[in-house]
Amino acid sequence: MPFGAVSDYLDVPAGSRTVEITAAGDAETSVFEGDVTVESGQAYTVVAAGEIGDSADEPFQPLVLSDDTSSPGGDTARLRVVHVSPDAPAVDVTAASTGDALFDGVAYTETGTVEVPAGDYTVQIRGDTEGNDGDIVADFDVSLAGGQAYTAFAAGYLSPDDEPADTPFDLVVAQDTDGM
Repeated sequence: MPFGAVSDYLDVPAGSRTVEITAAGDAETSVFEGDVTVESGQAYTVVAAGEIGDSADEPFQPLVLSDDTSSPGGDTARLRVVHVSPDAPAVDVTAASTGDALFDGVAYTETGTVEVPAGDYTVQIRGDTEGNDGDIVADFDVSLAGGQAYTAFAAGYLSPDDEPADTPFDLVVAQDTDGM
């Protein structure tokens, strides 16, 4: 799957499952093969995080996340952010309209979750500071419907020209649905 692709949930029996991740566009090059344990009735997201190769600043690893696909309530949306940008420092995520911090100090491979009123937002990605007022490195418009859960993946590179892949920083938002 290319950068930014999010697949649908896949039903698998509970227990230990062997997962293989291959290099994008090269099904013959396995970058990870290992066991992942899944529980019955639980939704998961497996994120391909890091870089492949000898000069990787952040070595490749699968990041296994337990998903909360329950409804947060009719007028509320749940937003989870996942930081998987290998060259980005810890970040604060703020709402442009108010400057309020939605997420504070999320470091590489960390996540944060918040419930907010449903609606349209411009979120600002900033370098982590004590006052959540660091320089804005990117902003993104997101629409969050009431009663829904979303995951936003902060991915790509802040400086793509200096990195192994020429993939610019992006925010990929996926609606988490109940796959059970």
